[in-house]
Amino acid sequence: MKILQPSWAWTPEGILEDPVVTLDDGYILGCSTSARHPGEHVERLPGCLLLPGLVNAHSHAFQRAFRGHVQNRDAARGDFWTWREAMYRVAGALDPDQLGAVCRLAFLEMVESGVTEVGEFHYLHRDPAGRVYADPDLLAHVVIDAARAVGLRITLLRVAYHRAGPGEALRPEQARFRADTPDEVLAAVARLSAHPDPHVRAGLAPHSIRAVPPAWLPELATYDGIVHAHVAEQPAEVAACERESGCSPLRLLADAGLVTDRFGAVHLTFPSPGDVDVLAGAGGTIVVCPTTELDLGDGFLPVEARQRCNLALGSDSHATIDLWHEARTLELHGRALANRRHVITPPDDDAGLAARILRAATADGARCLGSRAGEIRAGAPADLVAIDLGDVAAAGMPPLEAAAFAAHPGWVRRVWVGGEPVVRDGRHADHDRIVADAVRVIRAVV
Repeated sequence: MKILQPSWAWTPEGILEDPVVTLDDGYILGCSTSARHPGEHVERLPGCLLLPGLVNAHSHAFQRAFRGHVQNRDAARGDFWTWREAMYRVAGALDPDQLGAVCRLAFLEMVESGVTEVGEFHYLHRDPAGRVYADPDLLAHVVIDAARAVGLRITLLRVAYHRAGPGEALRPEQARFRADTPDEVLAAVARLSAHPDPHVRAGLAPHSIRAVPPAWLPELATYDGIVHAHVAEQPAEVAACERESGCSPLRLLADAGLVTDRFGAVHLTFPSPGDVDVLAGAGGTIVVCPTTELDLGDGFLPVEARQRCNLALGSDSHATIDLWHEARTLELHGRALANRRHVITPPDDDAGLAARILRAATADGARCLGSRAGEIRAGAPADLVAIDLGDVAAAGMPPLEAAAFAAHPGWVRRVWVGGEPVVRDGRHADHDRIVADAVRVIRAVV
């Protein structure tokens, strides 16, 4: 048994002062203010706010390799599509060992910034020539092992990717992503779901309507677990879907039976009329990736979608890895669009704006990955982060508002996953080795 004594803890009932948080066997036994405990199993965290660990619900870990190498190129014509060409070059260059090194770097940066769980949208399956490895799940296991090496909990969202677009065969640079049949994809998800590590789960990810033929969707919809897909990220994607199928990408997915309360629509920056009604009615989630959407010039999630749908967060291409910043931009970008303040809090939500912002980064992110984490309550996994509110930027701020409106990765002091400490004093034990290994790879492939 472990006992944590921070100055504050954020629970479903609100902020507790001077709480006692008891952990046992990887789970939270309780959180109360009944008594302070002496003893060797007590860890005191003065000046710290204890929160549920942050949940990064949409990641492409290998893309961490080209941060800073694509932002300053193609200035006259740079957009999502030219960025994608740079991504293809790196995706085709990584061997399994190099992929592991880059993924460990991305996951290290996540855990040191307070993330305890990641949804990895994984679409590197084959070798660069499109040949299946002797172990068809080799690269998925490389990514899973990288997450576990730094202590992260992971949901591996196994991608289905079959075509370059409506009526277009895969291009050579997309050969690593290839799946030949829906059965191939579902079989891979089933194998990965049998992973023996309880910190590892798997889900299904039809990459996008441009990459998955409509004829595949009903068979993929027979899967009864977590499903995520890129949806309406670009106007060209929406237009192509309407030409091919006569409806929006979200409507096509919904008509096939894929849009349920287990569905995560990643981006949805360009929803068609009626899309928000469909997703909200199904109880699905929008996985918003604000820094990537800004970096790629994707656009902004419309205000109506921010207000009516469940929201989770992802760092996606890892232009930055800072879920604290991603969380508050849900509100701040909404204000810029609506020309007013207090945009995303529903009228019947008594918890307040700070809680709404932080729920997207914790409980709502966990829910959309099928996880029980994301709250400090009895029975929840002990995935926790302690942030230091002694920073001058927090001076005079209430604890929850400090976390929602001012926190950044530099405030993170301790991180636990399943009750096990993975970050102490803001740093992972293997920080230096992981960084050095990844830098060597990045210099070789970018």
